[in-house]
Amino acid sequence: MPAYNEGTHIFENLIRVNNLVKKYNCEIIVVDDGSHDNTYLECKRAAKVYKNIKIIHSPNNQGKGASLFLGFEKSKGELIAFLDADLEISPVYISKMLSALQRNKADVIAGVKDPIANHFPFPRRLMSSLYRKSVSFLFGLNISDTQTGIKLFKRNVLEESIPRLQVSRFAFDLELLVAISRFGYKIVEYPVEVLYQRKGNLGRMKSSHFFAALIDTIRIYFRASFWRWLEPSAGTQLWMIIFVFGVFLAGIGFAKIFSPIILHPTLDKVSYIIFLRFIPSTIRDPLLAIAGIFTMLIALIQLNKRLLNAFARKDRGDLAGILRK
Repeated sequence: MPAYNEGTHIFENLIRVNNLVKKYNCEIIVVDDGSHDNTYLECKRAAKVYKNIKIIHSPNNQGKGASLFLGFEKSKGELIAFLDADLEISPVYISKMLSALQRNKADVIAGVKDPIANHFPFPRRLMSSLYRKSVSFLFGLNISDTQTGIKLFKRNVLEESIPRLQVSRFAFDLELLVAISRFGYKIVEYPVEVLYQRKGNLGRMKSSHFFAALIDTIRIYFRASFWRWLEPSAGTQLWMIIFVFGVFLAGIGFAKIFSPIILHPTLDKVSYIIFLRFIPSTIRDPLLAIAGIFTMLIALIQLNKRLLNAFARKDRGDLAGILRK
């Protein structure tokens, strides 16, 4: 449970969580992420009541993702649940999601906001909708909502995925789920109701946070992309350009698209040389087509070599290096 400035209710919330999960052999790890209020003192008070409550104090605010990952490092269980300390999502879902994990033989159960049960202010719904659509378009994950604050994992899933992550704040959920999905683990959704308690139309989420999340999302997309995996050298990029030029030449030769174009005198002189307009069209067009095809074939051969070298490259331990199990 990551906590930041939750001093007014963290004690009661920890007691509530403990009462709901005490039937399991479990530990509750709360990470105080550099709070400026009495969050840490209230957590210590709760830990005196129940010995299975453990506290980690971070002197500086590192972000929610960093807090969760730090808590995971100190955990011992074979099943790990992430839960927001404000309890806007009820801890009763932990038991329900545990049953769903076993019933579906899944590796991860991710809470998703139930669109029927939840009634967020319009600005919050709009921002969430825009972000969801962007994530769906970029990553094609089989989950509709990556940002809901309750999730349940098998331990080995986090052990393999977390070392590959770089985002520690707004889009850390997305990067984690992308890594898990790339490994081929089974992710199942579970609808949850969120008790919206924050003041204002956006709650704790500000518009600046939304744009920061978008920037993080673009960075995640790049790190998980084919381009990042290939890491094309200058030579590879040059052969890509040559390939495109070959397509260009072949297109001119086959379609004769430049014949009817009227060019300015300067451009006309350049095209006269480049496109061999001093040669009769019956000979010129086949020559351009052949030259284009030949250029494409040479470029494809060179690009194939570089792709094979990329496949043989050792895993670098990042998102782009993940191979599905």
